[in-house]
Amino acid sequence: KMRYRRQGGAQPQVNSQLARQLKEMPPLTVAIYRGSTYILKTYPIPSFLWLLGLALMLFASGLTVSEEANEKYAELLESSQTETTALEHAQAKAAKLQYDYQQSRGFLGFGCDASCTQKHQRFLSAERELKQAKDAHYKAVSSAKKEVGVFSIYAVEEARELFWGTFAQGKGFAKRASTWDLIFMGIGSMGRDEGIVAFILRFAVHVLINFTLGLVGALAAFLWQVWGLIQSYQPGRVEAVLALLAFGLASSAMVSAVLLGLYGAAASGVYMLARTAAQNIRIEGGESGGARGPSGHIGAGGGYDGPGSLYPGRRVRVQGLEGRPELNGQVGVVMMQDGERLHVRLEGGDVKLRPANLAPAD
Repeated sequence: KMRYRRQGGAQPQVNSQLARQLKEMPPLTVAIYRGSTYILKTYPIPSFLWLLGLALMLFASGLTVSEEANEKYAELLESSQTETTALEHAQAKAAKLQYDYQQSRGFLGFGCDASCTQKHQRFLSAERELKQAKDAHYKAVSSAKKEVGVFSIYAVEEARELFWGTFAQGKGFAKRASTWDLIFMGIGSMGRDEGIVAFILRFAVHVLINFTLGLVGALAAFLWQVWGLIQSYQPGRVEAVLALLAFGLASSAMVSAVLLGLYGAAASGVYMLARTAAQNIRIEGGESGGARGPSGHIGAGGGYDGPGSLYPGRRVRVQGLEGRPELNGQVGVVMMQDGERLHVRLEGGDVKLRPANLAPAD
């Protein structure tokens, strides 16, 4: 007994402090509410901008175009079909000449004879024609877009499609990277003494990192491309800056909302594990914060193995029940603690009883 007390002297204090800290943790919903309220009060302006960006992304559809402007827009788009057809032909021609040039090159592409050089010149000429066709097509379409404006329903819809396209690419990168991480982590874990919980937590960290990189990269790509989209509507300087701010705010808010959801889900899982750990410490160490083991059992009076020691796995006898007197005298096993009561497994099933109605049976 004396040896047990000497070895367990430091552990009871650590468990006692940890138990007190974890015991004060509120339920998950309360923690989320408190955290959200704290952020809103501490950072009101960023919180307002974030909510505004989400509202723009989810509900903004752009300004309605007048009937006259809509007709002019449709007319100019229809007239740009000539430039569109020319662009398609130039793209097909450049692709074919590039293929012919690549096939005519020597072994591993290191050699190029006279025929290869001639095909290369044709390919370069086709590229110049393609650039001219792109410029002509851009001007024709841009003239049509100018009639409706950068804040029109057409511009907003085009920007939204661009965002979700880059978002899908970022998400695809994260999924592929996570798949490879899972494969290599599985191979690396072979022969290692690692529990399934530790493996899952380690993989979850990799998933969060991959999605962060993928979605932040997608946001950067969108902001880079959306400026060209804005310029295609030929807005004024002030209009262009305002459009970039609006599109940037909406896209940033959406990406941050998705990342917050992912990190929040991971944090919620860890939080629930911590609360479960708190319950386990209270069960094994008692409400008084004692150590794991006989010296800190539920209901113990501080001795090594006194008559009030009730710990998980201890055989106990039911006594003094007035509401269910038929259980008095039955012998069961303490399973766990739930608040001020204990789960006791009897022959007829599990019951919750107060420590005062239990006594050690051995």
